[in-house]
Amino acid sequence: MLYYNAMRYGLRTAAVLSDGSTVSYKQLLRHVNYLGTALFKELSLSGKNIALCGKNSYEWCVSYLSVSCGNAAIVPLDRDMDAEGLWNAISFSSCKGAICDEHVCEKLLSSKKHLPRGFRLICFSETDFPGVVSLPSLLEKGEFLLKSGIQDYTNAELQKDKMRFLIFTSGTTGNAKAVMLSHENLVSDLQGVLSRIGLSCADSTLCVLPLHHTYQTIVMLAILYIGGSVAFCASLRRMSEELSLFKPTVFVTVPLMLEKMHSKILKKLSSQSGIKRVFTIGRVSQTLIKYAPDLRKRMYHVIHEAFGGNVRMIICGAAALNVDVASDFFSFGLPVIIGYGLTECSPIVICNDASSPLADSVGTPLENCTVTVENADDNGIGEICVDGPMVMLGYYKNKKATALVKKGGVFHTGDLGYCDKNGNYHITGRSKNVIVTKGGKNIYPEEIEFYLNSDPVVLESLIFGEEKRGDETVVAQVVPDEDAIKEKLQKDELTHDDIEGAVSDVVKGINKRLPSYKSIHRFSIRRREFEKTSTQKIKRNSAKHDGEKAENPEPKED
Repeated sequence: MLYYNAMRYGLRTAAVLSDGSTVSYKQLLRHVNYLGTALFKELSLSGKNIALCGKNSYEWCVSYLSVSCGNAAIVPLDRDMDAEGLWNAISFSSCKGAICDEHVCEKLLSSKKHLPRGFRLICFSETDFPGVVSLPSLLEKGEFLLKSGIQDYTNAELQKDKMRFLIFTSGTTGNAKAVMLSHENLVSDLQGVLSRIGLSCADSTLCVLPLHHTYQTIVMLAILYIGGSVAFCASLRRMSEELSLFKPTVFVTVPLMLEKMHSKILKKLSSQSGIKRVFTIGRVSQTLIKYAPDLRKRMYHVIHEAFGGNVRMIICGAAALNVDVASDFFSFGLPVIIGYGLTECSPIVICNDASSPLADSVGTPLENCTVTVENADDNGIGEICVDGPMVMLGYYKNKKATALVKKGGVFHTGDLGYCDKNGNYHITGRSKNVIVTKGGKNIYPEEIEFYLNSDPVVLESLIFGEEKRGDETVVAQVVPDEDAIKEKLQKDELTHDDIEGAVSDVVKGINKRLPSYKSIHRFSIRRREFEKTSTQKIKRNSAKHDGEKAENPEPKED
């Protein structure tokens, strides 16, 4: 990909740096080869596992490509982990070196007086840390070696079916595992995605989500594959500023982020004279959508400007998205492409078509993979299973876990869903989360959480089962949106009874809409947000057992 693009696109911009300068496709290839040569010839890291941990940046991108394009494996790690967690991951994955930003280097060195014997620590920038090599100095060294005729790295033959990417899962439903992926896994997924969502060499993206997560990485690679350009947002606090500066055409996000942006947009719209009526008309006008897409952009120019002014599509994944949110953005002239995938599948498996995005479905399987629904119940809901070249090699050092989910080459996702009559897939939840009543009824927590989270009073929620008189009942933990409750009650200050009463009203309303066996029997108020993964999914196990009893000694029965 890199060699082909260097020939085809040459001086076209591949990446935009934090200072506004640009890197062409020819320069990107040179930087990858310089760094790869220095890593493998100067630091003797050929064939080794190398950790990568740092803020989103061009240095992250070059390091990722340099290591994976040699006979070595890249191990991206979450820079928000503490030092002990980082060293545990580095040790477990048998890494012989790590490439990090200055913050992570300092964190790693603070927990160890001396680096492990033979371990090479490389910093994105120039540094005075003892025993640490800087990435700029390696680029210079690699350039010198290449020009001296040392071509071990550039002449190395890639093995498409060997483990070259080791990705730790988020661990939302249990302990994190390390997923082994190959070049064939990632490239097959790239090809499937590009044939579906309609990217072109005119497209650009700002990497906002953490790059250690495969979802953001695959979009970065897709843009580079097609000849577009990428920029890097090092901090969410700078996202608005970076969007205005870079003006991407493709925005990648997760549901929680998009829903928060949607909420702010609605508040802004409702405060502007006359705009609320225009919004209502635009929300339902199919004529406007079909015949005047540019008019929508002019009508909602304030919203488009919030994304930089040039965004033509929003790609959203990693969790379920509120249907109304997706529909509203489509009305704004910002279609949301919803997809489904897992790290174990490189990661995208099912995706909407860019020309006709659906708000209530994750779409259809990519052309180069097969998706089936196994052991479906009377409603057609069963386990989603995937077969195709994007399915992982297995879990690192965990043959038992691999055998449990990968049977005959088919990956059993543990996610539940169904396929409708039009061939579109719908994800209903995780098999591990299903609550089964004494009467054999299945209750999907994600469904009830969707109803709760759709109410402005509720910021977020978690549903789980609790045994009561020999049967499983539905219990909720609710994080209230106190600003929304103040607005609803027209109060400047809230009492605990005010908050509890507002949530109780929401619960009663939902219970009237649901069958009795799905009714929420008990809820507790939670005053802090749930712990989440890097893609903003609630860590269900830790959330369920993190001391909420002490915080809510007398949970509300409803």
